[in-house]
Amino acid sequence: MNLLNDLKLQFEKGLWALSPELALIDTILNEHSEIIEMVSKDVTKGKESGGLGRQDKPTVEQILRAAIYKEMKNLSYREREYAQYDSRICAVFIKLDNRKPPAPTP
Repeated sequence: MNLLNDLKLQFEKGLWALSPELALIDTILNEHSEIIEMVSKDVTKGKESGGLGRQDKPTVEQILRAAIYKEMKNLSYREREYAQYDSRICAVFIKLDNRKPPAPTP
């Protein structure tokens, strides 16, 4: 029932009303952090954080959200990159927070 209440709150924000399917997935991801933890194990498998490298790299959550957006909208990686800059709902869903969007990977 909590999920339904959270989803109703999302729809009160005008932006989410334009894309109810993204609002639903956003609510589910916000309520169930264990999904991001499961994906994190796959994304970071074999990677050690030595403190070097890019400091502006995307989070696992942003990677997951970008992949979901790409698949839901049936976009190529280049089209998804363009949407990150051009679409406010895409930027909000991926949680870019005025950061540079993740670069596409072929």
